[in-house]
Parts: sequence; structure tokens; C-alpha cells
Amino acid sequence: MANTFIHHLKSSLFREPFNIIVPIWSVFLVFALSVFFVFIPSLKTSLMDQKKEMIQTLTDSAVSLLSEYQQKVAAGELTMAEAKSRAMGQIRYMRYGSEAKDYFWIIDMHPFMVMHPYRPDLEGKDLTDFTDPRGSYPFLAMVETVMNHKEGYVNYYWQWKDAPHRIMPKLSYVKGFAPWEWIVGTGIYMQDVQAEVSGILDDLNTIFITVLLFVLALSAYITWQTISIRDKKERVKNTLKQERETLSMILESTPQGISLVDNDGRYLYVNSFFTKITGYTRDDIPSKEVWFQKAYPDVAYRKKVMAAWDNDISTREASHVREFEITCKNGETKFIEFRSCFMEDQKISVLTDVTDRKETEEISREKDRLQAVLELSGAVCHEMNQPLMSISGYFELILLDMHETDPNYPKIKKIQVQLERMANITKKLMKISKYQTKDYLNGKILDIPGLSENQSVPEPSEPNSGTDTPEKK
Repeated sequence: MANTFIHHLKSSLFREPFNIIVPIWSVFLVFALSVFFVFIPSLKTSLMDQKKEMIQTLTDSAVSLLSEYQQKVAAGELTMAEAKSRAMGQIRYMRYGSEAKDYFWIIDMHPFMVMHPYRPDLEGKDLTDFTDPRGSYPFLAMVETVMNHKEGYVNYYWQWKDAPHRIMPKLSYVKGFAPWEWIVGTGIYMQDVQAEVSGILDDLNTIFITVLLFVLALSAYITWQTISIRDKKERVKNTLKQERETLSMILESTPQGISLVDNDGRYLYVNSFFTKITGYTRDDIPSKEVWFQKAYPDVAYRKKVMAAWDNDISTREASHVREFEITCKNGETKFIEFRSCFMEDQKISVLTDVTDRKETEEISREKDRLQAVLELSGAVCHEMNQPLMSISGYFELILLDMHETDPNYPKIKKIQVQLERMANITKKLMKISKYQTKDYLNGKILDIPGLSENQSVPEPSEPNSGTDTPEKK
């Protein structure tokens, strides 16, 4: 499967990068950029703001404790010295943080160190010249901040909580308490903030790697699925193409005309034999309306055909067989058998030229009709032969008793000639096996004078022609 996948990647994937890989990785890249350039900086800023707000709130709490003791002094419950001592002792042991090692300190406005829980060695000492490892004067900066703004933030370097030899950058918040001229402060180590950010980044890295692996797997899966679906579509497309070609070959080689019309009356397809029969191509008959006008130029007959078409559509039976006389493109008329089958949105018709069959049937009917006439005439002639012979005999007897000078002799002689002619015709009709016809008024009649017992007449090729050849039954 791996080899197949690599083959697909080489042959197909890189032909469609913008359709498969680019959208997926673009989304992932936007996600990664958003995390590293928007979310993480925003997170750092938000975390720092929370820490600054926290130390401000804690400092305010410590100052409010001083205010409570000041109220007791004002109420006469404590002396100033007792209040300061109790307040300083209480603040000395105030702790917070995850390790409970974060603390408060107190300096005055000189500045002198009033109280520091981790640096009791500085208590009571002048901090005017005190500098941190970077050469800054943190306590002077605190006094200046309180004098100018009553409270604020100060950046400097200080020992790590209770570890004097570990110096770290620190951000403190200081606030003055004017009645006692004290400054209370507490701070956060930047290392703590960075540790929290690092912990969050570690979690984000885990999430990022998980998402990355998921995106990789998802992109590989989608790519594989896309290529598989595309290949399947190609196979189906090729199969359909082969089936269409096979069907087209069958339709084109079928010795019947085939047409396909949709429900809107548009001709979708006609095969070559349809054109061979009718002379019309699909360009000649784009719609059934055009077909009706060309194939059925007679208006009355056209209405009859259209009525039959509409009836077939309305009944929606499996198939219909009808015969109509059409006018071909070259003007020739033909009898066509239409076998129509209705599908959901299309109608397929199979056309068979039955002109020769219709003509053969007409010839057969004409032969049968004439043969019946001949047989009837033969029977009639047989019955007439005896009276004619008797009449002829009587005229012979009359002529024997009549002199040639008799004025009636020539007349009787002429009658006798006509009787002999009639007898001769009846004999011919009785013995006829072939016949000819001749024009008479608006039709055809037997050419009796041309009849002969041994006469040879060619077989006719069309009905009502000059020569008909049924065998006498």
C-alpha cells in the first residue's frame, strides 16, 4: 500500500497541489502563526497584567491593614508606637504564592528599611546609597514613585525570595501610607511569570504537535481519498465511455432507424440508419415540431399523427407500435413502423421501413381480387357456353332455310359472327392462366381480346400496373 501511495503522490498529487495540500496546510499555517504571533504574545501580556493587578491588590490590602491600626490610634485604643509595632509584626509574617514565600516589606520616605522578612540585616539602615547588581537605586526609585504618584511599579534586581545569593529581575508595586510616612511594597519575580508562560507553552507545544500530527494524517488521508475517488471516477468515466462507444456502435450498426427525444420535444440523437431511411439528420429536425412539419406536410394527416403521439405520451404504456406514411427529405413517401418506448424524461423510437411490405401486401390483395374475378368469370362463361352454342345452332338452321338474297340474310350472318366471337371469348376466359389489364375510365380492366391460353406475361412489380400474374387456382 505504501508503494502505491508513493506512486500516487508522484503521478497525481503534485498535479493537484492547490486542490489538496495547499488548503489544508494554509489553514494549519494560519493556525500556527496565530498561536505564535498573536495568542502567545497576548497570553504573556495578559498574564503579566494579571500578576501586576495581583500585587497591586495585595499591596492595597497591606495598606488597609495599616489604616485599621491608625484608626485604633485615633480612637485612643493604641499608642502610635504600639500600632506600628503590631502592624509591622503582622505584615512581617504575611505570605502568598505557590510556595508561600512571597512577602511584603516596609520602608519610610527617607528611605530607611523599616521591615524586611528576608533581610533583617537591613532593618533600621539608610538605603539612600543602596544599589542592586545592575547599579540601580531601587529604594530611591520607590520613594520617588510614591512622592510623584502615591503608588506605582518599580523594576529592579533582588535576591530570590529567601536565597540571598540568587539575584533575579523583579517587578514590585509600592504604595505610600501618609499618616506614618511608610511605603509598603511587594513584588513578583519575572522568573515566576516566565515559568508560568513556559508551562503554558509546553502545553501549547504538546497541543501543537498533536494538531500537526493530526493535520499530517488528515492531509495524507484526504489526499489518498481524493486520489482514490478521482481514480475511481476516471475508471467509471472510462467504463461509461466504452459503454457509450459500444452502444453507439450497436445503434449505428442496427438496421433500424433510432431516435431519442426528451420531454421538451428536442431531438437528442438519431442514428445513421434513421438518416438513411428518412434523409433527415438531427440538424434537419432539432425538435418534434420541425419533424412533424417536414415528415407530414399534409395538415390533416399531421394532426392525426400528433394526436396519436400525444395519446401515447399520456398513456405512458411500456411501448407503442404505429405505422405512418412520411415524406422523406428527397420528397419520396415511405411507410414507416414506429416502435416507441417511454422513459422517465425521454422517448426512444425505433423506425422500420415497411414500404416494400406494404406494396407487397397491396400486390397480393390485388392478385387475390383479380383471381377471384377470373374464377367467377370462368364459372359464368362455362354457364354461358351452352346457351351460346344453342343460339348459334338455331341460327345455322335459319340460314339453311333462308336464301342468300333474302334481305335478312346478311343481318343474321352478322349476328352469327358476333355469337362466334362471344363463344371464342368465353372459351378464352375458361382456359386463362395469365392475364393482362388495360386502362378503362379511371381504373383497370382485363384485356380480354389480348388473352391467350399460352400467352406469357411478365410478373408485375407494382399494384395496378399494366400486367398482373396470379396463378389460377
